[in-house]
Amino acid sequence: MSDKNSGFNLIELIKRVVFADFVKGLSITLGYNLSRAISVKYPDQEKWVPYRRWRGLHTLNRDANGRELCVACELCAKACPTGCITVIPMEDDSGRGIADRVAETWRIDLVRCLYCGYCEDACPTRALRLGREYELACTDIRCTIRNREELLVPQPIPEAIEGGFIVRAKFERTSAGIKVVADLRDSKKRLI
Repeated sequence: MSDKNSGFNLIELIKRVVFADFVKGLSITLGYNLSRAISVKYPDQEKWVPYRRWRGLHTLNRDANGRELCVACELCAKACPTGCITVIPMEDDSGRGIADRVAETWRIDLVRCLYCGYCEDACPTRALRLGREYELACTDIRCTIRNREELLVPQPIPEAIEGGFIVRAKFERTSAGIKVVADLRDSKKRLI
């Protein structure tokens, strides 16, 4: 009747006396405490620039001539799993859009939106894109519903910038309140 646990094990005794597991865990904790901090000084001094694939606030785009790319096909509204997009088409031959059919009303409810990107994938003209704006908090529920005019405004971060780094930022006072603006001209960019 020989059992492995019944014999004397010198290695186990030394581990128990020296508290080897405790010392190993403590060394990991001390290693984190002595390493460099990775906190971001947001919003006072720094702001993160998201990657191109980031799914933020929706944008409606224009072509090189300034015409709206949206042809009001309503595929974005049909692809949306939450039904937060409303598109009402109209016929327009004034040259506002790239086709005779444009959106009279294009509205999105950001509270209901999942930011899944299905609407972006369904758009045949690349008129609808999910931008990089991630500061969407507001104090009034009315600001969570965005319309066509608000979404046609160009995004502050151009699509050509790759993203994934931290840049200096400053506060800018607007009529809607205070906004954090990234200084993309700054050469001191810090990777995350």
